[in-house]
Amino acid sequence: MKNILGLFVLLAILNALPCAGQTVAIIKFPQLQELMGKQNDTTYIFNFWATWCGPCVKEFPEFQALSSTYAGKKVKFIFISLDFKKDFETALIPFLAKHNVKDDVFLLDEPDYNSWIDKVETAWNGDLPSTVILNNARKIKQLYPHEFTYEELDKIIKPIVQ
Repeated sequence: MKNILGLFVLLAILNALPCAGQTVAIIKFPQLQELMGKQNDTTYIFNFWATWCGPCVKEFPEFQALSSTYAGKKVKFIFISLDFKKDFETALIPFLAKHNVKDDVFLLDEPDYNSWIDKVETAWNGDLPSTVILNNARKIKQLYPHEFTYEELDKIIKPIVQ
């Protein structure tokens, strides 16, 4: 009986984890700065979002579709979750598993938003969803503090990566 119970626990844990190949980590602001400071010719799409944010959840599939569209190009989608750390396993991980997310996802564990938001982008007031498009080698840094459709975001990304 213990073996069966152990098997059920293991299956429940495995079922809650996102798909293989995906990175999900809890980070602090210095690690986010490191991610945003890469000096290469890749364009990074940083989407700041949370599972409790309706517009964030609504646009999430659009970002996933674009990630597939730009696969193999020098574009990398990185999702920065602003969910509460206590909800990592109960909200974030199940959401990512349900949506079969393959892009990198990081939960930013920095509850004092006022201490870091303007360091990401001085024009950002913290609204969610917000997206920062960044290519340090080409000196591109653009903030979009609103929800996107596939077409709107594609129209912005396409000229940057061509």
